[in-house]
Amino acid sequence: MSIFEVKGLSVNFTTINGEVKAVNNVSFNIAKGETVAIVGESGSGKSQTVLAALGLLAENGHATGSVKFEGQELLGLEIKNLNKIRGNKISMVFQDPMTSLNPFLRISDQMVEVLTLHKGMNKKAATAEAIRMLDAVRLPDASQVITRFPHELSGGMRQRVMIAIALSCEPQILIADEPTTALDVTVQAQMLELFKGLTKDFGTSLILITHDLGVVAGIADRMMVMYAGKMVEKGNVDETFYSPKNPYTFGLLHSTPHIDDPEKRLEPIDGLPPSLENLPSGCAFHPRCAYSMERCLIEEPKLIVEKNGRSNACFYKGKLGDKESSE
Repeated sequence: MSIFEVKGLSVNFTTINGEVKAVNNVSFNIAKGETVAIVGESGSGKSQTVLAALGLLAENGHATGSVKFEGQELLGLEIKNLNKIRGNKISMVFQDPMTSLNPFLRISDQMVEVLTLHKGMNKKAATAEAIRMLDAVRLPDASQVITRFPHELSGGMRQRVMIAIALSCEPQILIADEPTTALDVTVQAQMLELFKGLTKDFGTSLILITHDLGVVAGIADRMMVMYAGKMVEKGNVDETFYSPKNPYTFGLLHSTPHIDDPEKRLEPIDGLPPSLENLPSGCAFHPRCAYSMERCLIEEPKLIVEKNGRSNACFYKGKLGDKESSE
């Protein structure tokens, strides 16, 4: 049963150049204890999708559609009611922990504030719980770490602190935005193991936002691929990895290093993602696509649910890897 449902979500930003649509008619759902990855290049709309769902858009942003948590509509919900859900039942770990943590406050002050606000604990109880959560995210010497300022911690330690803060109220959904960015490979592996353990131990649903397909392979149950603000493919992780349906997904997979075949030549996707202010006609990916045909230039493909439950938005029905078009 789904605890988080997004239907027809669109996000527009008002700019000096007019309206820009950052997210276009996105729909998905998440079940309890499930890990779902939202994948795509920078600017594809991944982060704006979840920020809109939590009412965290910039002032010039506006969201339409429906976002429901346990049946309750979140879009348009009063801030005081939304704050009872944000940080309490739904928590988010932002991309850069150094800018998310207050540099002027010790870790203890920042963690205790969350627990006193959302769980009504006194300072002594909140401090003890904060240390327990730092232990839970496998930070060594948590009783000492909690007395430090953010700049005194490494990037990996700060990321663990952010996860501990996010989990301190035992949320039902944890959103992690590019959680392994700027971390070395060893710390990345530790973070992924940590996420897998947390979803198992706490029964937390995880929404993972990333451009790193290596991260997805090791942790997610399902993946959703976004390009230019739209979903272009959705499906089970294993099936999508071994048999991608969309040329963009295929391109992402073939431009990612493979640890089991380090000598394999990478095949980058030609060109750059389009400007959302000036999207090409038809399929937004067609200027970069090796499988594009005349129809792609004038008609936009819809996201179609296939027999196996996977979804794909593409007119090309041939085998990917064969660059001959099929009209």
